[in-house]
Amino acid sequence: MDHLTIAEIPSGIWNFHPYFSFPIDRTNKTVAEYLEEKNIYWRFGDDKSADLRVYKEENLQNGLLSFRRIKNEYQKKFENIPYINLNGEAQENSRISYLLADPDRTFSVAPGNKFKRLFFPSVWSDPQLEGWDERLDRICWIGRPLPERIRLAKKVNKMGIGLDIYSKEPWPLPNWRGFTENEIATSMNYKYRIVYENSLKNLYHSEKLFSSIRSGCISFYISDPALKLPPLDGVCVPCNETTILNRDEYTKTLIENINRFMFTNIWEFYSFKSFFDRIINFGLKYLDSTS
Repeated sequence: MDHLTIAEIPSGIWNFHPYFSFPIDRTNKTVAEYLEEKNIYWRFGDDKSADLRVYKEENLQNGLLSFRRIKNEYQKKFENIPYINLNGEAQENSRISYLLADPDRTFSVAPGNKFKRLFFPSVWSDPQLEGWDERLDRICWIGRPLPERIRLAKKVNKMGIGLDIYSKEPWPLPNWRGFTENEIATSMNYKYRIVYENSLKNLYHSEKLFSSIRSGCISFYISDPALKLPPLDGVCVPCNETTILNRDEYTKTLIENINRFMFTNIWEFYSFKSFFDRIINFGLKYLDSTS
């Protein structure tokens, strides 16, 4: 096949055209240049002549199926165009999407034991670890004030550890510092960061941890206890009283591991190259199987 035509079905919350000017990996090559190089014709909007449709699942509005969603499900079932689902929502927030999803065609940030793993793509950046000792000897936390998070913040306060919290919605704690426009720049002022996933179920994993790692922070990570991501071994630690109080014992090792992670190709499962290759390879494999 000389080329592959991909039709990205519009979504109300998640569309890929803004990605096209981003670097595909640590090089200066953009996503648009990479797709052109691989003879990928990317169309934004439905195209019945496409070789592959890309659907991005999203939450229901007021618990109701939208016309767009009904149309999408009709296309998947009755129109003879191969497709792939990308689900960027936690299962508890998008139950119908997961119920209707075909496991053989769905990549998800909360795959559980049924779906394939999806990683949100991110731009690489220098964590600037050479200046780590000059950062604030405090913990940064960027996230909404959910009840379980507030309880954890109070425990950290009782440990006597400096903690600064950033979010649009106010926290009922004196640690709240308001909203930050740039979480990477803010995090790079701190030695440590708490990363608390939006869901602790179904192996959910978002871009939050990589944002912390590429900021050069020692990351105290809270996720589904069953989540295993071997490439991340040694670049973060579980968030608990022991790891926070004994942070000086492993800081040097973690900084070395973060440096190795960011300056080799290990990090690339978060890259735009990996993200788009997953879609492209799925389409090519499907077409090969039906040719």
